[in-house]
Amino acid sequence: MVNNRRSEIEIIGEILRLSSNGAKKTELLYQGNFSYFQLQGYLSFLIEKEILEEAEIKNNGSSTKGYRTTEKGLLLLQDVKKVLAHLDL
Repeated sequence: MVNNRRSEIEIIGEILRLSSNGAKKTELLYQGNFSYFQLQGYLSFLIEKEILEEAEIKNNGSSTKGYRTTEKGLLLLQDVKKVLAHLDL
């Protein structure tokens, strides 16, 4: 029996999906339902692996710091979706 908690691959997939068009940290926190410390750890890991990058996010004429999925990350996101589909998650 599988528990109801998200796996690491599900969490990474969600961060990559939310960041695919650019997202601020607060958007990731609330839309992804992450704790601050949980998100910080994943952001650091994904940036280090060049799967996610820090970017300027434009919003209503102003820009702010945020995160964007890299090309490498978009390829990973496709693979994550395939794996999760095979697991029916």
